Amino acid sequence: MTLAFSLGLSLGYRKTLWMMAGEMTGVVVVVSTTVFLLGWLLRLDPIWFNGLAMVGAVYLLWIARQLWIADPQLSSEGVRGSLKPMSLAALGFTTAIMNPKGWAFMIALLPGFMDAERALLPQLLVFLSVMLTTEFLSLSLYAGGGRWLRRALGEGAPMGVLNKIAAVLMIGVSVLVFV
Repeated sequence: MTLAFSLGLSLGYRKTLWMMAGEMTGVVVVVSTTVFLLGWLLRLDPIWFNGLAMVGAVYLLWIARQLWIADPQLSSEGVRGSLKPMSLAALGFTTAIMNPKGWAFMIALLPGFMDAERALLPQLLVFLSVMLTTEFLSLSLYAGGGRWLRRALGEGAPMGVLNKIAAVLMIGVSVLVFV
């Protein structure tokens, strides 16, 4: 979302769509891989599955801590220069694939929605439709509202509050995984 925000500020919404397409392709890879790995884990002894869920929950707690103590300054430089569409798409794809938070969210949240008794492919299609719709709407909100948000959050204080709110929400998700 930060990347969409930055690119929306510096390049505009239409050029940011290239990055968004790459990011959503990366999300397809992350969600698909996670669903198939979790499907395999569901067939194993439940201790392995529960252990993985706990690791994911602990990782979410670590991310929450990082958000809580993060420097809330927003770069005023933005992204300069003219990036080519394929470079933007590759940037979005690698951002999604290399983002450990995306993997952790999928590993921590998808198990609660998976049914080991049903075929994985229909479940995957439902997950992807929900994830891609949500991802596109969120990226669009950040990229489209970038200029207004830059003025509103320029001093950094409101960004610090948003970081703290995000941290509390991640702690809540972690607690739900532990319960």
